[in-house]
Amino acid sequence: MKFFQLYELVDKNTYQQFGDAAWQFFNPEALQALDDLREFFNCAITINNWWEGKGSFEWRGFRTPEKAAELGAPHSQHAMGNAFDCDIHGFDAEKAREIIIAHKDEPLLSRIMRLEDKVNWVHMDLLSVPDRIHLFRK
Repeated sequence: MKFFQLYELVDKNTYQQFGDAAWQFFNPEALQALDDLREFFNCAITINNWWEGKGSFEWRGFRTPEKAAELGAPHSQHAMGNAFDCDIHGFDAEKAREIIIAHKDEPLLSRIMRLEDKVNWVHMDLLSVPDRIHLFRK
């Protein structure tokens, strides 16, 4: 990855248990999409921040099957290493979604298939859908 460290993408226990081997839990295309999103917006993006010792975000990247089930989405794209929830610094979530949709055919955004609507973060994933970019609600 060009812009992110592994500990930003996994929870604390996964990072401690697997170390660098935790990269195996991600779809390489999803990792590239995240780097591309960062490059497109040209600003910092926060996924998890537990590693800072004061952050409360731990499950916005990869989610273990147990955590995905606990959150009511056992087949979540997060559990497949295919989704990220993020904050794009300098943009509220609604504005960031509008920009992504308006520029969906830009090469740097071409991997994103779905965005979660009406939430205060940007959820992006690569689940194949016919009407790219698909907005969904839980």
